[in-house]
Amino acid sequence: MTSREEREYLFIDGSCLRASVRKICLDLFGDASAYQPHVPPMTGGGYAKIFYYDAVPGKAHNETQAAYEARVQPDHDRFAKIQALDRVHVALGQIVGVVDKRQKGVDVRLAVDMMTNAFRGNISKATLFAGDSDFVPLIKSLVSEGLHVTLWHPPQANAELKGAADSTRLFDFKANHNCLTANGQQSAFQLGGSGGSLHPGGDGLINIVTLGDHEYAGSWKGGTLRVWRRSDPGAGWSYVDFSAPDASLARALTAFDLIYPWGIAAAGEGWIVAN
Repeated sequence: MTSREEREYLFIDGSCLRASVRKICLDLFGDASAYQPHVPPMTGGGYAKIFYYDAVPGKAHNETQAAYEARVQPDHDRFAKIQALDRVHVALGQIVGVVDKRQKGVDVRLAVDMMTNAFRGNISKATLFAGDSDFVPLIKSLVSEGLHVTLWHPPQANAELKGAADSTRLFDFKANHNCLTANGQQSAFQLGGSGGSLHPGGDGLINIVTLGDHEYAGSWKGGTLRVWRRSDPGAGWSYVDFSAPDASLARALTAFDLIYPWGIAAAGEGWIVAN
């Protein structure tokens, strides 16, 4: 192999990403289709290029061409938004089969692209977003050739796949909540600012509750949750903002507790002031 520059590419198995987000939504919110993947936050890790691989559904038996095109147009719109991102390139295959649906050509294209870029010396590192054991031979081959491979994976990823990589990175809600979207335009959950004050009364809050070892107050306004907290009556108050513009208060609280394990979700709707 030729010598490589210090450059890293990200390769995303779109099917795995969509399945990962669906699993998160089902486990946390009881609705697998509550949110969709939001790719822009995934591109900010210093990667020189990002390659996204996915598939469009095949034409059903006896389906007219017009009906088929109308059915898959939302998929093409979604892929076009991803392709429009800087440094991002989309490669598409096709989903075949009626009962046991399979992606045709996607995994092979991804593997070929990773191997080609490695052997051409384009990269010294690669991050692969995947969870399927089918990628084990690919990772082992790249690692044996001196490429540093990071596996970015969902919790349910294949154990052998994780063992084959040089390093691993877990994709879960706490670390990657900004990779979910409800409207395709912005992250469904985002950490906001933080600050402090002598008392949350400056925010017009009078509902003060004690949960465990802390006192709390909070507000829910315009899709932003602000939670005030202090450890004892003599201490100062501090707050954090959490944006969830497309969520209900109950869902925002569930998401908040996964990032800040303060245990306020169960009682929050009773004392948080909704405006």
